[in-house]
Amino acid sequence: MMPKTRDALAAVIDQTQLGLGVTRAEMAAFVAKAVEHRFGCVCILPNMVALARRITAGSRTKVATVISFPLGADVPGVKRAEARDAVERGADEIDMVIDVATARMGEAGAIEREVAAVRAVLADGVLLKVIIEMPLLTSEQAVAAALAAERGGAHIVKTSTGFKGLNIRATTADDVRLLRSVLQPGTGIKAAGGISSWPLAAAVLDAGATRVGASSGIAMLDQFAAVTGPSAGA
Repeated sequence: MMPKTRDALAAVIDQTQLGLGVTRAEMAAFVAKAVEHRFGCVCILPNMVALARRITAGSRTKVATVISFPLGADVPGVKRAEARDAVERGADEIDMVIDVATARMGEAGAIEREVAAVRAVLADGVLLKVIIEMPLLTSEQAVAAALAAERGGAHIVKTSTGFKGLNIRATTADDVRLLRSVLQPGTGIKAAGGISSWPLAAAVLDAGATRVGASSGIAMLDQFAAVTGPSAGA
């Protein structure tokens, strides 16, 4: 659903900081800004989860962290352990990268099993997002991976890591439409990777995304307000 207010837009953005070598002071400032702007979630590296949990306490901003990021090549047991540790540190949401090779090889059962293995260690109420890295897959591979993730217990299927070091294309509205056409209505879709402005966010939300992952969430909110006017600020 297209947000009608700045606050509604902030609620569906996962404000993201997954940079290398971010210090505690830098992360504290980032998370505090996210809380100030009322983002629905901050998505950060596992080593900063406890810090973010303290800063977001009492706010609506949830804490998400990534598992097996960015390559997804860890074995399922490692992913399970990583997810369990993240939840113990205070993560509300887990963004897990699948083993992309299994998707490219058509091994849907392996994807379903590793997603189920991670889902099994999550406490009730902890959200599981599964990143299938669509830019590296054919449409058929992406559909098979998304459905396998859904069967394994994913609450949300995420299009991409958006990791710049992988030199992959940006997520598109067509990616989201493809996922929406095959996933159950109750399964969410997170569009991430190259979603750097309000027009790009609007396109993926209109296509059926329920979340947007971005490092430029504040700029998006400002662009939204500039387009919609002050009456949409609340």
